[in-house]
Amino acid sequence: MYKRFIFSLILLSLCIIISAKELMYPVSEIPAALLQNAHTVMRVYKQEVEIKSEKSAIVSVTEVRTILNKNGEDNAYFSRLYSPMFKLSNIKGKVYNELGKQIKSLGGDDVIDHSAISGFSLYDDNRVKYINPKYLTYPFTVEYTYTIDLNQTFTLPDWDHDTENTSYETSIFIVKSPMGYSFRYREYNLPKGVVKTTQDDKDIYTWSITNLTARTYEPMASKLTPNYPLVRLAPNKFDLGEIRGSTETWKDFGVWLTSLNDKKDVLPEPTKVKMREITAACKTDLEKVKVVYEYMQQKTRYVNISIGIGGLQPFDAEIVDKTSYGDCKALSNYTKALLACVGVKSYYTIVNAGSSQNDTEIGFPSNQFNHVMVCVPLEKDTVWLECTSQRKPCGFNGDFTDDRDVLIVDGENSKLVHTRIYPAAENCINRSTKVNLADIESGDATASAKYIGLCYDDMMPIYYADDADKLKKITQSIELPSFSLTKFSLVENRSKTPSLDEYLNLTFTNYIKKMGDIALLPLNFMNRLSSIPDKVRNRKTDMCIRRSYMENDTVTYQLPKGYQVTDLPQKTELVSKFGKYISQSTQKGSEITYTRRFELTKGTFPAQDYTDFRDFLEQIATADGVVASLKKI
Repeated sequence: MYKRFIFSLILLSLCIIISAKELMYPVSEIPAALLQNAHTVMRVYKQEVEIKSEKSAIVSVTEVRTILNKNGEDNAYFSRLYSPMFKLSNIKGKVYNELGKQIKSLGGDDVIDHSAISGFSLYDDNRVKYINPKYLTYPFTVEYTYTIDLNQTFTLPDWDHDTENTSYETSIFIVKSPMGYSFRYREYNLPKGVVKTTQDDKDIYTWSITNLTARTYEPMASKLTPNYPLVRLAPNKFDLGEIRGSTETWKDFGVWLTSLNDKKDVLPEPTKVKMREITAACKTDLEKVKVVYEYMQQKTRYVNISIGIGGLQPFDAEIVDKTSYGDCKALSNYTKALLACVGVKSYYTIVNAGSSQNDTEIGFPSNQFNHVMVCVPLEKDTVWLECTSQRKPCGFNGDFTDDRDVLIVDGENSKLVHTRIYPAAENCINRSTKVNLADIESGDATASAKYIGLCYDDMMPIYYADDADKLKKITQSIELPSFSLTKFSLVENRSKTPSLDEYLNLTFTNYIKKMGDIALLPLNFMNRLSSIPDKVRNRKTDMCIRRSYMENDTVTYQLPKGYQVTDLPQKTELVSKFGKYISQSTQKGSEITYTRRFELTKGTFPAQDYTDFRDFLEQIATADGVVASLKKI
């Protein structure tokens, strides 16, 4: 009996040991600090890049993600783009429950392969491989391993941690290269730098992070530099599509891009003749640019075509001329060729486009761009042409490409230049409103507003909507307690600094608030500041006001008969490093005139200034709520 008990105890111990070995990544072992503010904990993030030569590299990745709650659900799925330049293989996955017990293996039929063609793509050789683990009992863990074969070294992977509400238990980045192979790296926000070793005739670079706590969203965070741990790689020499190049300097990069565009600007003779004909009456190069640009807009349409040498080489201008479509590369190259027909020099220009994109790291030459446009340097000004739009006025790019460093592609003369910065006067709304108070209960108003520059751009979705949608969108933009929009019209004014005129007629009720014998008339009729970014405790990132902005309002009230003004608010003037605000009201006979001017100043400010900025906005919101006191005679 005793021997049997001892045997059973030994057997049970062995089972426990074996069972413990089978458990992987139990949630209970996550350090408490990594759970704070986290929806996902990256238990292991390992990325190993083995550079074989200037022509190829292999990337091996392991990601083990613990999904803590439904907010982290998207991180449970595997999704990865691939193309002929980035071949994806050896995809395997596992799912573990909260205790760390493996629930299922993933691979084979679990991997869904589909095209990455978007609604605006004609052809795209990018594809996506996707896995749905089909397990959402929180918390749980997924493990994915995969390999990427790079048939080029032009684009090498970054090691970044740019995911909010995700903490990292262990993160490792290893780069192996042949001894003497030359590449560059740039480190951001790392607790410790690279460790370099040599083994088996290879140089080995290793970066590592442990117990990185989760970042949370911070409003108005600066995009000028990354605020999370990041390592960027860039080759000095590379081979892409059998075309060798270099990114050691911006000039080298431009020389290589110039070679991709070589002899791509040839146009049929009839098209050249047509360009000369339609610009014959033009007296200046600027007039020629406008005529040619508008011709291109009317003739072509934008479609995404991401094929060929990493999707970086444009179609021939002659093909665009024949088919009347192209992507940003093809349309920009075509526009450049059209301008050359009439003697106007222009440049193919690459840019990191988007209204909130990171700035270009000018000290780290590399492929940091996602879009192409055309630069036309004239004698008195530089004109930027957005060739993918059939609607934008000539020379107006809006916030898609404003205020950033871009690369002019011009062979040995390639260089970085800065695009147009829109001042407050070109990111502005000027509004004039006349309010007739028929009585203390109701009234009517006419309002005219001019949206200038970047504000014009914001209004374009409304302008190009159908009438029913226009009515809906304009009605939704008016913040009055009870009103009816009886008439509206929009008029576009096209120029390098375009504007949109808006005219509104409306009736309203319940605007004036009655308190006994006193009636309180809110003076800011349609433009009160109501959106203030959330409070942030212990903010860590710099705050950025990306663009200067201005509002000018004038409201004239015709008072109802039988009422007189008993009190008008004092003038309010607020001045800070973030901008300024002035509002005041005056009375003349039975009219009250209220004026308001609000201006924000572009700039990047230390994290500790965020509280002061919110205080500034809250003071403005309070000032916007001022009222005039009326009393019945």
